[in-house]
Amino acid sequence: MPEEDHQLPYRQVLDAALTWVCAAHDATGGNGVSAGYDLRTGWQPTYPETSGYLIPTLLRGAVALDRPELADRAARIGGWLLGLQRPDGSFPGGTGTEGPAVVFDTGQILLGLSALHRHTGGPELSESAVRAGDWLLDAQQPSGAWLSHFDHPNTYSSRVTWALAELWRATGEPAYLAGVRRSLAWLLEQVRPDGWIDGMSFSAEHTAWTHTIGYALRGLLRCADLVEAELPDAARRCADAAVTCAVRLAGVRTDLDPLLPGEIGPGFTPLVDYACLTGDAQFVTVWLDVARRTGDETVRGRAVAVLDRLAGLQVHQPLEPAAVGALAGSWPLSGGFEPLAFPNWAAKFLADAVLEHAADARRRHPALTAERS
Repeated sequence: MPEEDHQLPYRQVLDAALTWVCAAHDATGGNGVSAGYDLRTGWQPTYPETSGYLIPTLLRGAVALDRPELADRAARIGGWLLGLQRPDGSFPGGTGTEGPAVVFDTGQILLGLSALHRHTGGPELSESAVRAGDWLLDAQQPSGAWLSHFDHPNTYSSRVTWALAELWRATGEPAYLAGVRRSLAWLLEQVRPDGWIDGMSFSAEHTAWTHTIGYALRGLLRCADLVEAELPDAARRCADAAVTCAVRLAGVRTDLDPLLPGEIGPGFTPLVDYACLTGDAQFVTVWLDVARRTGDETVRGRAVAVLDRLAGLQVHQPLEPAAVGALAGSWPLSGGFEPLAFPNWAAKFLADAVLEHAADARRRHPALTAERS
């Protein structure tokens, strides 16, 4: 583990990860953030979705590291995204800027625009967010589900519901809360008696990566917090479902320990012998959140052990200068998630994990004076 700062543990990890994100932003000429760096082909095209959800991470990192230029980057990314929004309120899906509209991608960009609006107050951001939220409502299925990239009802789009809940909090618009209510009702129908949640993969033919499982659980936990006062029963049940699933996953042990196997199936069954490092980074945040809610020190310990392992796997040696600070898609590198590549979302969730670890430490030890979130 890198030398620790008493105010911000893993500071060097956070600084390196966000410096690499800046390089990924520069690689596109400032037109969003490159999807990542591939050892075979170099920098990948820009990725609007992940550029959007990098905005909150950059804003938090700017404060934690006293690097105001990171907030400037976030504002530039937001301005670029505003130029991509289509007349119906949606955003292009996938990499590049010409893809068809995708619900999940638009939801993640909405999360970024909402965070940037809270930071700057720009009216153009609020107007854009409302247009995106209205499009998401129109795209919601009568059942309350959102469809995936493969037109599959999925539970990892709880992160879309989270974005809509954030928009409801900002605007007070009842239609957004109604959309959240419908989504949460559908999500809760997907919870199995053993705690597994169906629909956490791209389609019925795919297995669930820890990446998409992490999406599902983080979205449920954030929704529970945002609508607790207005939808108390749904919020409680969503939090309980996420906690149960996360605790069961913390009990999964394989030769990859403390990392999780990259793909996991119903019954919490390990399916592969590689780790999806993006998912592991996401689970640091999820498990620390669960530990805060439950006081479960075993779960907290697993989170810290994973973060320590990820800190060691972050690229530090300049054998490939473009990858320094990045986190690979898989461990080993040839694994089934973004093989031989360093996706920008892996660096994003690694940074989020460090920030959440610092926040958890402050809650437990108020004398610490790390970054203010």
